[in-house]
Amino acid sequence: MAKGPSKVIKIRGVIIPTAWDDQGNVTRIAISSHDENDYQVDHKGKGPELLLHIRREVEATGVVREEEGKKIVRIRKYTVKERIEPADRYPG
Repeated sequence: MAKGPSKVIKIRGVIIPTAWDDQGNVTRIAISSHDENDYQVDHKGKGPELLLHIRREVEATGVVREEEGKKIVRIRKYTVKERIEPADRYPG
C-alpha cells in the first residue's frame, strides 16, 4: 500500500456518493472538486457529517494523502454552500 506525503488543503466541490450497502444506503462519499479531482472522504474527522449533505456544494479544509493513486481527505472543517433555487420555482 503506497502512501504519499500528507498536506492541508482547501477543497471546493460537490459531495457525491461513491459506495452503497445492500440496502442502498450511502457508505462512502467523495468531493468532486472544481479542479476536476475527486477526493475520497475519510471516515475519521468530520467526514461522516458530510453524509447529510450529498449533492450539496461544500468548501472544506483537511489533510490530503494519496494511497494507491487515490486522493483521500480527512476533513477538519467545512462550510455547506447555500442552495440557489432555479428562477422557475418562484411565483412570477
